[in-house]
Amino acid sequence: MPINCAFYLSRGADIYYTGEQISGSLTVTVDGKKHFQLEGVGITLHGVSSVHWRESLHGPPEIEHNDSTGILENAKVDYKGTKVHISQTKKLTSGLRLQPGIFQLGDFKFQLPENLPATCSLPFGKVQYMLKAVFERRGKHNKCFQQRLVIRKSLEFSDLKPQITETSNISLTLSRSVFVPGQNVSYETNPKDGSSKLLTRLCKKISYTCQKPSAKTKTVVQVLSESLDLISNLRLPLTAPIMSHPDLLEPIQISYYIETLNYLDPPLKLPIFVVTAAPLMYSPMESSRLCFVNMALSQSDLMKPINQDLTQSLSPEIGSLALTKHCERIKLLKGPRRKKSYVQIALRYFYKKVGP
Repeated sequence: MPINCAFYLSRGADIYYTGEQISGSLTVTVDGKKHFQLEGVGITLHGVSSVHWRESLHGPPEIEHNDSTGILENAKVDYKGTKVHISQTKKLTSGLRLQPGIFQLGDFKFQLPENLPATCSLPFGKVQYMLKAVFERRGKHNKCFQQRLVIRKSLEFSDLKPQITETSNISLTLSRSVFVPGQNVSYETNPKDGSSKLLTRLCKKISYTCQKPSAKTKTVVQVLSESLDLISNLRLPLTAPIMSHPDLLEPIQISYYIETLNYLDPPLKLPIFVVTAAPLMYSPMESSRLCFVNMALSQSDLMKPINQDLTQSLSPEIGSLALTKHCERIKLLKGPRRKKSYVQIALRYFYKKVGP
């Protein structure tokens, strides 16, 4: 007896910010000629972080058998860790007998906490959220249906946070250290010994923390941009994920920093803060003054194609925000233009002549 379930959310794109409310309804379709008996239907909002990587153990390689001719490798250990951020369940209905057809099972609402990490998919871990509907049946396996969600981090700073650090040989200055993805990071370096051979880099640092088989942290640093100029800008990618909250320890911690090296002294480092919204700053060095996060872009590869999300975002809730003066106009990607058929031309002519 085929049965299917559809999630209808209150907004077109399945993108939500922390602190917002997720609301919608469930609709079930029963095919065939027989009724479908249910003990109850519940819906759960579930969010979890998971990390996983493998490392080789020190020591001689393992030998499977004496006549082995394959290439022997060192034994490897799997490091894993998970953390559940939210798991809320609501009962939609109790015992129910569904006849063939389409039925609406009820509405649901979930409130997202402010301190949730954002959805992301990284080489050694991910953060994912989903709605899960469970159809309970007596004496049979339950039927489950899932709807993936993208949760974005809402993190704002009202202070520009200018910073400076120096040694006896060089200094590094940032006129601001609060940015959103896509902005230029302006810096200024000063070699006090007269040497101009300085390398300045914009780096992203991701730390993965596991619990099994023992507590361990794996740190990966990626250079996003670099320059040999003493005064310049480093581009922060538009797809850069929002930083993790500095006061919350999560299995996946994302941070950013600027460092300057002269290959003689230890590098100078200054943290930068990649957030949802940053205050405006009018400066000759700033080429991007608008500070915003594109609601249509996702931080993970779990999202659908960009054009599909943008067309869905024309719902009353999303569309009103997407067209405000603080957001850039987003132009949809278009395919090759096709010639209009004679039927279309005739219908348009008829509408202009006869229509109101």
